[in-house]
Amino acid sequence: MKHRTLRLVSTLFMVMAWVTGAAIAFLAVLVGINAAAVLIAAGIMLGGFILAAFSVIILLTVSRLILLLIDVEQSLADIAGKTANRGD
Repeated sequence: MKHRTLRLVSTLFMVMAWVTGAAIAFLAVLVGINAAAVLIAAGIMLGGFILAAFSVIILLTVSRLILLLIDVEQSLADIAGKTANRGD
């Protein structure tokens, strides 16, 4: 199977996305609970959740981009094989 390592890296990015998102959200809640004022706590939690969402989106995008590039390479190899068989 070609590109096994890239598929593994893509899967690791996917797992890392969810773990990172959960960890950032957990830390935002933990720090927000310990904040002195309610408004500061709400701001910390909201900012943490936004940061968690962005980190998940970015890491999932990288994961899917790796898979997309693998698919493009396979499609180009198929096209090249078909045109080589035609003799053009």
